[in-house]
Amino acid sequence: MIYHSGVCNFCGTGCGHLLRVEAGAVRGVYPSPGHPVSQGRLCVRGWHIHELLSSEERISQPLLRGPAGLQTASWEAALDKAADELRRFAPGEIGVWASPRASNEAVLALVRLARAALGTPHVDLLSDVWYSATAEVLRLGTGRPGAVGSLTDIRGADFLLVVGTDLARQNPIIASELHFAARAGAELVSISSRTTQLARLSRTHLRPAPGSKKAVLAAMLKILVEEGLADPDFTAGRIEGSLEILRSLQDVDLAGLEKASGLSLESLRALVRRLAGSERAMAFFSSGTTGIGRDTAALVYNLFLAAGKVGRTGCGIIPVVGISNLAGANDMGANPSRLPGWLSAGDPSAQASLRAVWGERTNASAGRPIADLLRDPAKPLRALVVIDHDEEINLLADEIRGLEFVLYLGAFVNPFSGLAHAVLPTTTYAEGDGTFTNTERRIQLNRGKVEPRFEARPAWRIAADLATRLGSAWSWDSAEAVFADIVRMVPYYAGATYAGLASRPGGLTWPVAPAGSGDEPRAVPLDGPAAASFGVPGDFPFRLMAGKSYFYWHQNNIMKKSFIPRREYNALLLLYPQGLVDVHPDDAASLGLRDKRPVRVVSGRGAMTVQARITGDVLPGMVYAPYFIGPMVEAFLKPEFAAVERGEDAVIPVRLEKV
Repeated sequence: MIYHSGVCNFCGTGCGHLLRVEAGAVRGVYPSPGHPVSQGRLCVRGWHIHELLSSEERISQPLLRGPAGLQTASWEAALDKAADELRRFAPGEIGVWASPRASNEAVLALVRLARAALGTPHVDLLSDVWYSATAEVLRLGTGRPGAVGSLTDIRGADFLLVVGTDLARQNPIIASELHFAARAGAELVSISSRTTQLARLSRTHLRPAPGSKKAVLAAMLKILVEEGLADPDFTAGRIEGSLEILRSLQDVDLAGLEKASGLSLESLRALVRRLAGSERAMAFFSSGTTGIGRDTAALVYNLFLAAGKVGRTGCGIIPVVGISNLAGANDMGANPSRLPGWLSAGDPSAQASLRAVWGERTNASAGRPIADLLRDPAKPLRALVVIDHDEEINLLADEIRGLEFVLYLGAFVNPFSGLAHAVLPTTTYAEGDGTFTNTERRIQLNRGKVEPRFEARPAWRIAADLATRLGSAWSWDSAEAVFADIVRMVPYYAGATYAGLASRPGGLTWPVAPAGSGDEPRAVPLDGPAAASFGVPGDFPFRLMAGKSYFYWHQNNIMKKSFIPRREYNALLLLYPQGLVDVHPDDAASLGLRDKRPVRVVSGRGAMTVQARITGDVLPGMVYAPYFIGPMVEAFLKPEFAAVERGEDAVIPVRLEKV
C-alpha cells in the first residue's frame, strides 16, 4: 500500500490529496496535511474521488460506429478513420470542444490540433460561459487575467464580500476558510437573492430582488463616491478610466433602486462604510456556467478599486471556478477569441507569435463559440471533436446528433460517447502526468500514480497522433515536453518547470518568474449602463432563477460515478422525481400550491411541469429551479437557453399554474 500526492480533480479549489494505491489500482483517498489551500481537508466530493478512479464504466478500447452501433477497433484503425473523416471537411466546418477538467497539457494539445492541424478557429470550452469574461475584466484592470490575491489571504482579512454564489455548496473548502475568518472576527457579507448555506454563515446577508445584483453594486459604488469614502486618485481621475465610471454613475437612481431591489439604502450605506474602513478586504463571485455577467464582475472590481483595496497587501478579488482546470484551460487558449497566453485572436502580432511556434498553417483568427455554431440555422458546423465532458449535451443533443461526424475523447462512458462516430479512450488524471491551474492561479503538477487501464492513452498523445495523420508532425514525447511549449507560449507561466512545481507542496502561483509590481490598476469600463431598469411582464409575474443544487454536477458524468454523492442526489430525486422549483410560502398559499405537488411553470418560450418545494429560502415573487432533469430540459430550459447561460445574472419571467 502506497500513498501518492496529487491534486483533486473535481472543483477549481485545487485541494491536495493522497491517493492510496494497492495492486496497481486507486483504492482510497486521504487529505494532504501540508497543502497550502486545503490544509488537511477534503469536501464530500474529494473524499470519494477514488470511487470515480476505480469505476468500471471506463472506455476500454477505441470504438467506431458501424451498422450495428459502436464496435471495438484497433488504435491504428480508429486514428486513421478519425483523420480520414476530419479531412473531408473545410476547416470552418469543424468545431473542437476542450474540457475544463482536462490538464493544461491536454487542452493545449486540443487547441493546437484545432488551429494548426485542422485549421479551424472554432475551439471552445464545454461548460464555460463567464470565466473568460471575468478574467478579461481583471486583465483590463490589473494586466493579469486571473484572481487578484490568494486563497491563503482569507484568514487574515477583516471584510469578506461574496456576490451571488453559494460557496458552501460549490467550493466547500474555500467556504470553510471564509468561516474560519468570520469566527476570528472578520465580517462576512453575502449578496444573494436566495438564503444559501453561506448566507446562513454570514454576519450580513443582503437579499436583492432577482436580477438586481448589478444595480446594487452600482449603487454601492455611487454611495462610496458620494460619501467621500473613495480613493482620492479614483475620484480625481488620476486612475485611468475612473472618470468614465464616475460619469456612468450619474444615471444610477438610488431611490429607485431601493424600491426595485428591496434593499434599504441605509443598509447599503452602512455596508459601504464598513468596506471603506476595512484594512484587508476580499471579494468572491462565481464564474463559469453559474457565473455572474461581465459588467457585474466589472462593478465588483471597480468598487474595490475605488475603495483602495486593489493592489493592497491582504486584499483580493477571486473569481471562483466550479471545475478543476477552468482557469488553466483559458490560459491555454481554449477560447474562440483568444490564443494561448490570452493573446487576441486575429491580432497580427499575435498571429505572427503563434505561427512562429506552430507553423504557417496555423489559423490564429477569431472563431465562434461551439454552442452558437450548433444553434445557427445555417448549420455551418458539420463535425465536432469533444474531450471529457458532457453537460452541454443536455441542451444541445439534437443539434449534435445532426452532425456528420463526432469524435469523442474520454475516459468514461457518457452521453457524448453514445452519439459519437468514433471514440478514443483517454487516461484519467491519476494515470498520467499533467498540470492544473486553480481558481487563484496556482499551477500544480499531478504525477501519474498508476499505469493506464485497458488501452487508454493520454489526450495530448492522441492529439499528436491525429495531427501526424493530418500532415503536422509534432515533437512532443511526454507531458513535460508539452509543458515546455506552454511555458514558451504563456508568459504568465514563464519560469515554471516540472521539477520546480514538484519541489513545492501546492505548486506555484503565476506569474512564476519575477515580474515586478505589474501594471498600474485602472478602472474597467462597462459594456452597458450602470443603471438598470426592472419590471416583470404582467402575464409572467414571477422571476425565475436557474441554478444548481447541493451536488451541483448532477448532469455531469464524472459526478454520477462517485457513489456517495450519487446516492445523495438520488435521494433528492426520490422526493422530487420530476424536478422542482422553490416557491415562497406566501406565493404557495395564494396559488394553492403544496409541497411536492405538481406545478406548471410557464414562460414566454416554453413550459414545464415539476414539483413545488415550499421554502423561505426564496423571496416572494421569486422561484428557483435548482437542477435540471428529464423534461425540464426539452420543455423549458432549452427554449430559454440564452437566459440559462447567463447564470446568476439571468431572470426568466414566468407564471405558476396549479396542476
